[in-house]
Amino acid sequence: MSPSTDRGILVAGAVSAGIIVAVFVAEIVVVAFKGFPPTTVAEWFAVFQASRGVGLLRTFALDVAAVSLHVPLYLALYFALRSQTRRQGLLVTAVLLALIGVAVYLATNTTFSMLWLSDRYAAALTDAERSRLLGAAEAVLATCNGTGPFAAFALYSVAGILISVLMLRAPSFGRVLAILGIIGNALELGLPPSIDPPFFVKVDPLLIAAGGVVIVVWYVLIARTLVRGSSRPATR
Repeated sequence: MSPSTDRGILVAGAVSAGIIVAVFVAEIVVVAFKGFPPTTVAEWFAVFQASRGVGLLRTFALDVAAVSLHVPLYLALYFALRSQTRRQGLLVTAVLLALIGVAVYLATNTTFSMLWLSDRYAAALTDAERSRLLGAAEAVLATCNGTGPFAAFALYSVAGILISVLMLRAPSFGRVLAILGIIGNALELGLPPSIDPPFFVKVDPLLIAAGGVVIVVWYVLIARTLVRGSSRPATR
């Protein structure tokens, strides 16, 4: 690839990281003012029927865009790190895990399916039709709480840890950025869902929230580093 193409990829990665941060911040604001996402079918339907726009924000529909933007972000990280590490296999593995995580998340995301079912439920004319739609929504919600989303988040968290390990010895990234990435992504892994539910409910969200704060800082520093890398003269 030409140096100008490499620079374009780095800029695209920086912009992607910035948008991901903006989405995270927007979701924090939504949770602060509107509450956490719904957990039952009745709550999902009520949220969407009260306001489609607010409902989409409360159910983290913006995550679809944020997760998709991990594709250009990790490609940019690949181009930024490939000349700064000898561990090319680990670099490729990290990028592949991130891309697989994106695919798994998009395949198992249920927000728009629940929106469609909510619209159909509101328009239903008979109890039998409403009962059928409630059953379908329960099945969709079970998918949302199943192994797919857990697998997706685990994949990008592991990818983030691996990328951060490579950043430790990469001059343009530095140890502080690398350590933040390792800590943030490790916290984002949270606790396995097999842990006793009361303990899981109380502790896991706290770990994920702490990890989220660190990850936001990590993305901001990554964006800054990628922008700086794109502005350096080509060495080829």
